[in-house]
Amino acid sequence: MSNETKVGILAVVAIALLIWGYKFLKGQNILTSSNILYVEYEQVDMLSISSPVLINGFQVGVIANMYLKPEDMKTIVTVLDIDRGVNIPKNTIAEIISTDITGGKGINLNFNGPCSGDDCAKSGDYLKGATKGILQSMVPQDELAQYLEQLGSTVSEVLDTINQKLTDPNAEGVGKAFQDFSATLENLNATTGRLNNLLARSSGNIESSLKNVDALTSKLNDNMASVDSILANTAAITAQLKEIDLKKTIEETGDNANEAIAKLQGTLDTADKAMAELTSLLNGIKAGKGTMGKLFTDEELYNSLNATSKQLQEFLKDLENSPYRYIPLKSRKKIQRYDRKDGREKEQPATPEGGN
Repeated sequence: MSNETKVGILAVVAIALLIWGYKFLKGQNILTSSNILYVEYEQVDMLSISSPVLINGFQVGVIANMYLKPEDMKTIVTVLDIDRGVNIPKNTIAEIISTDITGGKGINLNFNGPCSGDDCAKSGDYLKGATKGILQSMVPQDELAQYLEQLGSTVSEVLDTINQKLTDPNAEGVGKAFQDFSATLENLNATTGRLNNLLARSSGNIESSLKNVDALTSKLNDNMASVDSILANTAAITAQLKEIDLKKTIEETGDNANEAIAKLQGTLDTADKAMAELTSLLNGIKAGKGTMGKLFTDEELYNSLNATSKQLQEFLKDLENSPYRYIPLKSRKKIQRYDRKDGREKEQPATPEGGN
């Protein structure tokens, strides 16, 4: 067997073990056959995948998957993976229960008796769902009333014990603190009574003080005209002060405006002078004065410059096409050979004599 074959077999085994381990961690054993049943719930109370499926506390499967029903996106469809050898009646109720006091959840399959034939649920069937509270999950239904009765008697004993501790004069801790609090309330009540007596004895002084306040208010009412006059004089003085400040502000603003206008006038004068000089310069050019005037008005000079420009262009073009004409060569034959090579036969510029 080649090394490639061994590596391939090892890779297949590793992948298979990985898949099996993943399914095993989710509570599914792919090496054994099972039935798949479905249950719909409105509320699953934090039920999760891999939670156990129980019959009277004995695990017969796990929750394989959970998803929202596409038709309404509110109903939760729970997929139960039940061992193949366990027959579940069709009328079984899948109850969500608390498996421990820490909040763990599971599903208990509740049915009356065994089934056979068509009465048993087949793979792909739907079961009816229900939800139980933590107390109903931990205590059987027939023992619930007895449990509540025992719980009530226990709570009553606890309350009696607390009451005895709170009323015991020799108690420590919470009982002593409660008694201190009661004493504090009694002291507060006594202080309130004394305050009431003090107010009752001082009612005459209070009435006299109120009469004095009333008399003072009456005098203020009698002098209200004088107060109004004082306020009117104060308002007049304030108005005069504001008017004086306003005039000063207007005068300062006028001076600043005059100064700005004077500067603007100087700027306009300078601009007029510059425009006059520019107009004079343009008139001189138009009349043909100076170098610029001759350049713009002399047609012969324009034609001469135009001809010179054309000759310069021809020279540059010839220099670009036949640069060897302007390089001092030692033999005219070389120039003629280059001309024949370019297909040109014409007079060549003089070259230095001598050479090969």
